[in-house]
Amino acid sequence: MISLNLSKYLLPLFLILGVSDIDFYIGYPIFDEQWFILILLSALGYAFKKFDLPLLIIGILLFLYYPYLTEYANYEKLLLYFISVPICILVLISCYLTSGKAFGVILLGFLTYPLFLDIKYLDLISHIVIDNTAMLGMSISIMCGIVFLFVLAGQILVRLGIIDIMIRFILKRVKSPGRVAILSSAIFGSVSGSAVANVMSTGQLTIPLMIQCGYTKVRAAAYEAVASTGGQLMPPVMGAAAFLMAEILMISYWEVVWVAIPPAIAFYTLLLLTTPKVSLDTIPEYKNSVKTNLIKSISDSMYSLIILSAAIGLIIGVMDQTGLSFQITSILNIVSGRNSILLLIMVAILCIILGMGMPTSSTYLLVAIVAAPALIEAGITDIYAHLFVLYFGVLSMITPPVALSSFTAAKIAKTNPIITALTSMYIAWPLYIMPFIFVWF
Repeated sequence: MISLNLSKYLLPLFLILGVSDIDFYIGYPIFDEQWFILILLSALGYAFKKFDLPLLIIGILLFLYYPYLTEYANYEKLLLYFISVPICILVLISCYLTSGKAFGVILLGFLTYPLFLDIKYLDLISHIVIDNTAMLGMSISIMCGIVFLFVLAGQILVRLGIIDIMIRFILKRVKSPGRVAILSSAIFGSVSGSAVANVMSTGQLTIPLMIQCGYTKVRAAAYEAVASTGGQLMPPVMGAAAFLMAEILMISYWEVVWVAIPPAIAFYTLLLLTTPKVSLDTIPEYKNSVKTNLIKSISDSMYSLIILSAAIGLIIGVMDQTGLSFQITSILNIVSGRNSILLLIMVAILCIILGMGMPTSSTYLLVAIVAAPALIEAGITDIYAHLFVLYFGVLSMITPPVALSSFTAAKIAKTNPIITALTSMYIAWPLYIMPFIFVWF
């Protein structure tokens, strides 16, 4: 099948139209869910390029007939089955291919769980695909709204050279390559939605510099991986998690920043103080080598996030329809014996597992719905419970067995990935301790 690659151009257009309230200007009401289903099918078209055109056509038809499907859902079950099952399969396959095998297995587990219950499986699947509390609900709404605007602004900042200017400013004033890696990664990581992208951008410069100054290859890769991962926890942006947390908890964005900034500053201060004080007389000029088309960059950045958000919406739907969310909370509380320390440790491990291989924004959405409720029920304040699960979800990027930041840095340094990941954990020990401190105090 010939691919026209239309989704590359149409996906950003649909996202812009979705956030622009175009229905207000044309005088014709359009449900948000209509945009979400069109955007999702466009993202799937970008993921499965050979089926780009058919998926776009289906997306346009669903966009037009979505109100009909919701109004006559009880009378059109066969049609809903025909639509819902293929969408779930495509989301599952694309998540497996683009978000890692670990998340693909997690999603498969959630989608097959209802088969073992006394529930009409096809009715459940069709419901969670078209319902605005499941696949077309909160997670995809946030991803197509605030996260898209954040990604768009970030891409514009990179192309205007603002990030380059900030990093070059650091390079001129800091001569320790370790500290250059930490500071530049903190800046880039805060506005980047991906710790791996952070490593690939700043690490191309900082890892060779650290090795040149006498760092071992493993230690150079580990410092870059930790600094890049920590950037996802640094306000004001926190890899978009700050905005997501404010939306979910329905609190001020500045309240999130106010709570998140002390541990982030404390971590980077400790990291800077413990960095070996070797230096170079001259450090080469930094130049971001990423020069891609803006439209392609937006499509590349957004399509996997949109599919991930749809997958998380499916998980939310399964948990709501089966009562699994309450069962997970109950199980955690029962197994921990309502011992707060044991509960926190169990939730931390769960968040590391759930966060494996995913970007920060999607990691946070997943752990916020699966793990945070157990902490809140145990009496922990909402915002601290959400920060706790965010920290450990992000720490999956440097924690084996799926430590993508550490593995990416190890590839640049040409060293052993597992040893690099273990060294990253050793360097980042404050990040493993701080969530327990701000939850207790």
